[in-house]
Amino acid sequence: MPPTRERPGLVPVLVNDRRRWYVVDPALTPDAAADAVAELRRSAAPTNVGSGRRVLRWAPLVLFVVTTATGGAGVAAGVEALPLTEEFGAMSIAVVGVLAVLVGAIALAFSVSDRLAPDLVGPAPSAQVVPVPRHVLSWLRDDTPAEAVWRVTAAVGLVEELRGARWAVADADGQEREDGRGDEGPGGEAVARRAVAVLVAAEATAVDELRAVAAATGYVPSRRHAEVDR
Repeated sequence: MPPTRERPGLVPVLVNDRRRWYVVDPALTPDAAADAVAELRRSAAPTNVGSGRRVLRWAPLVLFVVTTATGGAGVAAGVEALPLTEEFGAMSIAVVGVLAVLVGAIALAFSVSDRLAPDLVGPAPSAQVVPVPRHVLSWLRDDTPAEAVWRVTAAVGLVEELRGARWAVADADGQEREDGRGDEGPGGEAVARRAVAVLVAAEATAVDELRAVAAATGYVPSRRHAEVDR
């Protein structure tokens, strides 16, 4: 279950108005750890805008719908009021009017979005204070040593990083071959295969290291992390 209290080495940080748990590098001195946590909390502070500000993020969509509906009704009423005798002329004016309403509604919605609901940037990444993965959170307890949490988090993170890199290389190579560019460059497909093979070997080593860490700490890896994903 997730921790219930803050303690040295394991701290909650408010991100996007939600409490997330982070583990601190045990190699840091107490003062350095406190500074690293404080810096992380400072960088995360702008993401916490409160429930009221978050509701305003829906304002652009509501404004777009209202503007489009009102403008569309106005265009329809205006076309009916004009003394037009040809159906083609009425349709042309209606189409132009609807397009103008849509363009205006989109521009207005984007303008309001930029002012009321700017994009929320997450906290700056830190190599000294890292988020605890969800599966690790479900394993640790309040009496689990922070050093063990750090070791497990680092081992799980390495497996995830290598796996992501491997799939990124494989996907890029597949896309190149699909686009007819697979033979370009020295070696082409063979280079990608060698890169994937190196990453698979590194991932296998990382999985073995995770198993060793799990045996030492009592952590139970998920099936996704307990073996190489081929």
